[in-house]
Amino acid sequence: MNYFKPAVRALSVSIAAMGFTISAQSAAAQEISCGGPYTISSGDSLSGIAKRVYGSAADFQIIYSANVDAIGPNPGLISLGQQIYIPCLGGEAESDADESLIRKVVTTEQLAAPTGNGVRVVTATDWAPYFDESQEQGGMITELTNVALAAADGNPEYKIDFINDWGSHLQPLLTDHAYDFATAWYEPPCELIDQLGDDAKFRCNNFEWSDPMFEILLGYFGRANEPLPATHAELAGLSICRPDGYETFVLEEDGLVEPAITFGQEGLITGCMAGLLDGTYDVVVIAVDPGQGAVMELGAQDQIMLNEQLTKVMNLSPVIAKSNPRREEMLGMMNSGIAAIKADGQWFEIVNRHLSAHRAQTQ
Repeated sequence: MNYFKPAVRALSVSIAAMGFTISAQSAAAQEISCGGPYTISSGDSLSGIAKRVYGSAADFQIIYSANVDAIGPNPGLISLGQQIYIPCLGGEAESDADESLIRKVVTTEQLAAPTGNGVRVVTATDWAPYFDESQEQGGMITELTNVALAAADGNPEYKIDFINDWGSHLQPLLTDHAYDFATAWYEPPCELIDQLGDDAKFRCNNFEWSDPMFEILLGYFGRANEPLPATHAELAGLSICRPDGYETFVLEEDGLVEPAITFGQEGLITGCMAGLLDGTYDVVVIAVDPGQGAVMELGAQDQIMLNEQLTKVMNLSPVIAKSNPRREEMLGMMNSGIAAIKADGQWFEIVNRHLSAHRAQTQ
């Protein structure tokens, strides 16, 4: 039998093709260990599996990252008899990324356009574990961008700058070609453009995204002592919070717009979570890892609960202006680098290392 390896992301193999017979074995009876395959049993969920393997249900993100191609866009939908790979935590290997290529730029003034074959990338901080100046290599996605460009076709020269004003990245920094890529941003569902707001329409009309750098889990957090809605439609009539400046198309694509809901914003993720605790909001919609970090910061682990049924995947990808004269060339380079690090195992090693470190810090 060929056991799965974390370097391979499409980890689901046909049960029939491998000659497996599905038994009536319960989820509780089947042993689980990291570093090998596991067959989904009746009653399983990714959070339940993570609780049994790692001791923390919150670590289902690590299992999902190793099996995203097999499971699909909803981590709450796994199938009886499906095989997944259970990675081990730790990520002891040191980073091979060249941190000298990450520059801490404090100005938000427009910079000169790049010249020659160089690729200029802008990012920002305060979104751990994905982007944060205080973290190793500037955070997980900063490092993924770094190693992807190092592995890209054409061996491009590149720089990654922290400019800590997220609102300036798409416009003017990308639209005026001061930077080539901003890493990394959600791609709106542009096929639904008629039901999206002005911000999402602007993005659809003016930017193009590379292949996904990371599939982030968008979480719906509610109060632990209240019933959790089973569908997005059941959120109608509730008050929903997103931090100020965060994309709203994640709600618009599911019809969660006023007056169907009451929409509120706070300056920080913790502000939304505090509003959830005091009854100002009924639901907080935020990426799972930063959301769980905010819950831990507030000491509200027993009061706030992630609704795993509504969790969905959002692609985070480097984005480039459609008006960039080297757009096709640069997208080709970025996509080649992303494919290379996913094929050789670097992608999962980096993801595992950063998520494991984040887990240790928030428990």
